[in-house]
Amino acid sequence: MVPNITAILQRLTGEWAARLQPDAILAVCGEVGYTGWRDRVLTPVTTMQLFLWQSLHGNTACNHLPHLSGLRFSAAAYCQARARLPLRFFALLLERFSSAVQRSAVDDGRWQGHRPVLVDGSGCSMPATPALQDAFGQSTEQRPGCGVPVAPLLGLFHAGTGGLLKLVVAPLLTHDLAQVPKVHPMLAPGDVLVADRGLCSYAHLARLVPADVHAVLRIGARQMVDFTPGRHVVRPSVRRTSTVKGVPRSRGLKALGVHDPRVAWLTPKTGPSGLTRESLAALPET
Repeated sequence: MVPNITAILQRLTGEWAARLQPDAILAVCGEVGYTGWRDRVLTPVTTMQLFLWQSLHGNTACNHLPHLSGLRFSAAAYCQARARLPLRFFALLLERFSSAVQRSAVDDGRWQGHRPVLVDGSGCSMPATPALQDAFGQSTEQRPGCGVPVAPLLGLFHAGTGGLLKLVVAPLLTHDLAQVPKVHPMLAPGDVLVADRGLCSYAHLARLVPADVHAVLRIGARQMVDFTPGRHVVRPSVRRTSTVKGVPRSRGLKALGVHDPRVAWLTPKTGPSGLTRESLAALPET
């Protein structure tokens, strides 16, 4: 059974110290080349642990952290210490943390023996600095210099633990479908990828087939699907046989041949229109 978010947070709050030991944080600093900091209160270890405390307490204010930790520092000093940590440090630490959690909860939330993983998109705004403006861009509805940079986010989550396995950040106006191949290396054979209709496409499914990954995707809003047994299908009138709705017309699919596993899997033996794979191969190219 997949636990709710409250149970996940309670479990993570009790285990976070064991997953983020000082030696593990210092090892990540060495791998990304971040060394030579001064001996101060807000070392990389303390800063990262405070950052996690802040998240676990509902993204509480920075000036609340001294009361939670019992340390003496200002909110400005904490923000500066957090800004000194390289971006690669957070990415690598997230990867190590997720791997440790998954190893300890490898059987959590499995469905019919498969590991379900969730992928979904979001977004975030950032300070309006010239570097971030150039890297990510801003909404076209805002005048230049008046808006803030916005970055689309694509996250891959373990359904059993709620752990974040992979986070992809992209410039504005980047579709999730263009970024989803970057999370595929985190998938294992037999996994079930669950996503919304934005990631539902034949191209996406074809990329998952060689990796032996299953997918549960919501059908697009314009595509009507009726699973009623013995249904009577009424085809709209078409000008040419090659434009029958639901029949692939891609030259790439036809070039693979009707015996290719991808074509045989994506195209039923007898579709709603009554066409077979053999008759599909005889259709003229468009």
